[in-house]
Amino acid sequence: MDKHLWLLTTEGEWRQTQDPLAAHRHLEDWNAEVKAAGYVLWTSFPQQDTTPVALEVYRGEEAGPAPLFLVNVSTSSFYETVCAESVPALMELLARWTPVVQGAAVGRLAGQLEDEHVIRSAARRLSGP
Repeated sequence: MDKHLWLLTTEGEWRQTQDPLAAHRHLEDWNAEVKAAGYVLWTSFPQQDTTPVALEVYRGEEAGPAPLFLVNVSTSSFYETVCAESVPALMELLARWTPVVQGAAVGRLAGQLEDEHVIRSAARRLSGP
């Protein structure tokens, strides 16, 4: 049985679609599967080691695979792949999910600043002599 992935359509609806990488599972390496299926890394943000959640977008070749985009929602130890069938669908997906990535990045940064006592030090300086 082939695995199915969630696909965001141009109309903004989620539906399941066949996994475009299923025919390449024998390669045992996700990056090799993506390449064999005709996808290339299009963009990613932020860098995986800078935030608890990141997005990686892979684009299919012009005359190549459908759906046009694969999107990995990644953590340091896990990822889940969804699809977008067009640029408008991808932009809708990113508009919905980017705030989560940004919030995770800001939360991690605030935690690091607190751990290093930067916030308390800055607050003392701002409150005056």
